Amino acid sequence: MKLKVDTLQKALQGIENDRQLSSEIVEDALREALTKAYRKHIEIPDAYVEVVIEDGIIHIYHQRKVVEDVEDDELEISLEDARKVNKNIQLDDFVNEEVDFTTFDRAAVVLAKNVMKQKIREAEKAQVYEEYCDKLDEMVLGVVETVEEKFVIVNIGKTLAMLKKSQQIPTEKYYEGQKLLVVITEVNKETKGAQVLVSRATPVFVRRLFEREVPEIYNGIIEIKAIARDPGERCKIAVYSHNENIDPIGACIGPRGSRVQTIINELNGEKIDIFEWSDNISELIENALSPAKVICVVADEDEREAQVIVPDYQLSLAIGKEGQNARLAARLTGYKIDIKSETQAKES
Repeated sequence: MKLKVDTLQKALQGIENDRQLSSEIVEDALREALTKAYRKHIEIPDAYVEVVIEDGIIHIYHQRKVVEDVEDDELEISLEDARKVNKNIQLDDFVNEEVDFTTFDRAAVVLAKNVMKQKIREAEKAQVYEEYCDKLDEMVLGVVETVEEKFVIVNIGKTLAMLKKSQQIPTEKYYEGQKLLVVITEVNKETKGAQVLVSRATPVFVRRLFEREVPEIYNGIIEIKAIARDPGERCKIAVYSHNENIDPIGACIGPRGSRVQTIINELNGEKIDIFEWSDNISELIENALSPAKVICVVADEDEREAQVIVPDYQLSLAIGKEGQNARLAARLTGYKIDIKSETQAKES
């Protein structure tokens, strides 16, 4: 098998276009690949080799170091013989002899290809990492490329990202070609698999959707203080207004509920409870248990526990289906919440 210059040039151009790598990166990979291939071809692993690429033309030079006493004529040349080639040459300089690399054997060619692929993969990883390492927790629009049982592959522009099963909204079904908003949760440099991991299940995803739909949040007038979420089912969000003239809940809901409905649609029908943040923990727990009405909250800040009493008819609403309302309120506030009905409280 012969390694032709024009074939290399086409391969070089193809890699640049397909992988979106600079010509400098590809040429560096090519130099290393051909250096190793030539050493393999002549079976001298420590041979001096120089690969030069000029105007799209590749030259490989076998180099010999200029020395006083030659011990290995594959690696060295005497000063006397070197000056027959270049009269100005000095000790420790190199004499170059161009190699006809179209005669490389198959093993050398295979090695060159493998080295080239490895260097390109390394360069791609470095490029992807540099592109996305500063974009953690950012929301991006991607296109679904592959749907598997345990993950979905999403094209997010300059790389393919993995949306694991655990980071999907359970009620959603994905299909190839689908446009999908996702949040970047992890960027790995040293990995064999996907370098970028994305999510639709993280609370950060809800935060980014509200920032997109509610200008007051994006501008910092309204602050999202905390979010707790069961993806696809229910989400609780605590908001606070830095302007007393702006109602944070009303702003998030929007005219006729338009803003929050857009977000609910994006979350495939996930219910959203929006309530006002309070620095008073008892008040915050009461708000977090909405839509249930609360009679009183007794909080122990040292133990981070709270006793909550609700009207008898509100007990099931306060606890929620399978304990979801209470569980989300506890997750959002960071307190263990024990809910009792008025009757139960009197009995105890």
